[in-house]
Amino acid sequence: MGRAVSIILLGVAACTPPPPRTIPRVVDGLVEEGAFVSPYAYEWFIEGEVSAAKEEHDYAAIALETATAAPSEDVLLMTRLAEEYERSGASRRADRTLALARRSHPRSALVDLTAGQIKRHRGDLDGALTSFLEAKRQAPKWEEPVIALAETLRAQGHRLRANAVLIEYITVTHEANAEGARRVLVDLARGGGDAETLLRAVSLGEGSNGERKTLMAAQLAFDTGQPALAARLLAETVSAPENRMLWLQALMASGDRKTAREFLGSAKSDELGGPVAHAELFIDVDEPDRALDVLRTAPSSPRAEYAKGMAMLERGDYLEASRALCIVPIGSSTFEAARIACAKSSEVLRRTGAAAEALSLAPHDSLAVRVRLAELYLVQGDLRAALRLFDARLASDRAAVATILERAGHYEEAAAYYATLEVNASADPRTHARATAERLAARRAYGLATTILEAWTTSAPADLYARVRLVELLKEAGQPKTAAERGLATLPFVDDSRLRAHLVSILAE
Repeated sequence: MGRAVSIILLGVAACTPPPPRTIPRVVDGLVEEGAFVSPYAYEWFIEGEVSAAKEEHDYAAIALETATAAPSEDVLLMTRLAEEYERSGASRRADRTLALARRSHPRSALVDLTAGQIKRHRGDLDGALTSFLEAKRQAPKWEEPVIALAETLRAQGHRLRANAVLIEYITVTHEANAEGARRVLVDLARGGGDAETLLRAVSLGEGSNGERKTLMAAQLAFDTGQPALAARLLAETVSAPENRMLWLQALMASGDRKTAREFLGSAKSDELGGPVAHAELFIDVDEPDRALDVLRTAPSSPRAEYAKGMAMLERGDYLEASRALCIVPIGSSTFEAARIACAKSSEVLRRTGAAAEALSLAPHDSLAVRVRLAELYLVQGDLRAALRLFDARLASDRAAVATILERAGHYEEAAAYYATLEVNASADPRTHARATAERLAARRAYGLATTILEAWTTSAPADLYARVRLVELLKEAGQPKTAAERGLATLPFVDDSRLRAHLVSILAE
């Protein structure tokens, strides 16, 4: 009898499938035992990831579907398949796959994270936040839910809450596990021009010293139009050469030229990169005589001749400036700038032909040279010749065309050109402000457009064309009283006859 029972048990055991093989893997930020996934399945998984990286989400979904055909119930494969279904437009399949993953892995933070990503893709930001919070609760040491939570909060306009979520996580988590979150915090600070948050973000890391962190924050402040903040951040670290130059630039950009002059007057040329660099800084703070004094100790060089010419130009000695600038040799790094400045000196002396000749020797692939030539053509009344210098297919050239049209008195055409510009963070502040404002105005969002131009004209009051356009948009926004006040305040500074007539006509409407 015992032998018969043993035989039966052996038979049952032979018919019973072996327990699934398990291997350790990292899931939700923790090491756990998971079902073994065959190399065949992961081969298709990798194929799917490559397709996803190429934005080929239909192919990615097919590859991941093949990978999940094996009965492994791997949570990573299932959630990635759900995500690619969603991105390929198969939302119902995404929901079904995610539901299967949740039944197989009811306590998986990866499932909640994927659910949040799918909801965010569908525009359900509140639902996405709920899922990301649940993923964070399931795996508090995992940074991915925290990053997703912060990015969604930022998308909703809750910048401070997003920063707080990241800072809290970085503070309580070991640095090695929080590096990704810290990078996101740095990126968010850079994108929002938040220098103070950037300083906090870099201070939470151990990869750089205090002065380096301060310099990073100050550079961001300077690049995003906050020179006063940059100067304040660097005030205690001026002894470092790399900090010193940015500090001086920030002082000048913020209007504190008095402090810059005092520093330059007491500093030694060796501390500032040599006598030529020292002289260039004196020119920047409107001290051309002191610049010329310093240049007397500088060895002869194209850069020194250029600095000498610029100092004379700043002093109003246009004839001597032209002589110094025109001897800067071709091939030197300052040749193009010297030719442009030489043309400016000749224009002041009413020698338009000499100005055109100076520019004709400079390379015409230079946008700055073409802009100056176009301005000379405008003086001669030849708008068509000015416009022929530019290629309207290039964004940089379109910005120049908008400027030329504006100076020629074609204000509506200029506004239309600005509205077509696709600007990014690398665009110069003027082009960025004008293009953004005109795109908003084209959509009749006059309030936002005037806010953009008010900020720009406050930092650049010499841009009279932008100030006149602001007056025009204030009227469009239904603020005639404010428009009249701004227009009357701008009128005394407008020397250009066309622009003055345009402003008068706006005020008279």
